[in-house]
Amino acid sequence: MKPGWRGFILTTIFFNFFIGWASSASERVELFPGGLAFLRAKAEDKEAFFRGCRFIPVEYHGKKGFLIAAPLETPPGNYPVVVKGAGERTVTVTVRPKNYPVEHLKLPEKMVRFPPEILWRIKRELATIKTILFQQESFCHWDKPFELPARGRITSPFGLKRILNGEPRSPHAGIDIGLPAGTPVKAAQDGRVVLTGEFYLPGKVVILSHGCGVYTYYAHLSKILVSKGDKVKGGQVIGLSGASGRATGPHLHFGLYISGIKVDPLYAIKLLEEEAYGPRPGG
Repeated sequence: MKPGWRGFILTTIFFNFFIGWASSASERVELFPGGLAFLRAKAEDKEAFFRGCRFIPVEYHGKKGFLIAAPLETPPGNYPVVVKGAGERTVTVTVRPKNYPVEHLKLPEKMVRFPPEILWRIKRELATIKTILFQQESFCHWDKPFELPARGRITSPFGLKRILNGEPRSPHAGIDIGLPAGTPVKAAQDGRVVLTGEFYLPGKVVILSHGCGVYTYYAHLSKILVSKGDKVKGGQVIGLSGASGRATGPHLHFGLYISGIKVDPLYAIKLLEEEAYGPRPGG
């Protein structure tokens, strides 16, 4: 082989290796516990795995990607996301620390501790809800971002750590929006009704599936205006706000789940809006 050709081949191999390495190294994603990130997917990508959770690619605003979510209890650090399709590749995810607010409350014991029969009912109902939120429908196509189901003051943020009578309780799984009773509650995105019912703690509930393991959750309604199996459009009224269940006043509890992981709805809506249209002026 002529020296010139040998040099050309070596240069080509090195260049291709460097490009491949740089492309792999550039595939880094950052998020925080309770947050999510949009990881661009290739045409052949079918699924991704992060800390034991499976994610299905979404088709959103002309793009294909994975909504990778980190549970609230995820320690800070670097983690692999394994993406599978025609082949397999690994993307590094960096989970940054995030501090959530803490609220100390002193309540009558009867509001904190439940008799055995009520506790059994609560556990059974929560199991029913969790079973639905962990299901994954394999297709979703969204042409527009998600929207808040109602406009009002956020009275309780996502991730709030409640200490009741000195005992830590589970962090707040969604946001509470203060609303007068009877305020129309709208679907945050096109979807299908997968659960309606009245439960001890969350009261009257609607859960919508938006495909690909993405669900929105609406609780403490005074009235439900849809039925299981209904297909709804984003912005369609699905119920009226209220104070059903264990609630101290009328409001809407709104949650968003991805592959069973609760994420901050406000952050998710903002991220998807920016993914579609870019950041808003002024941040």
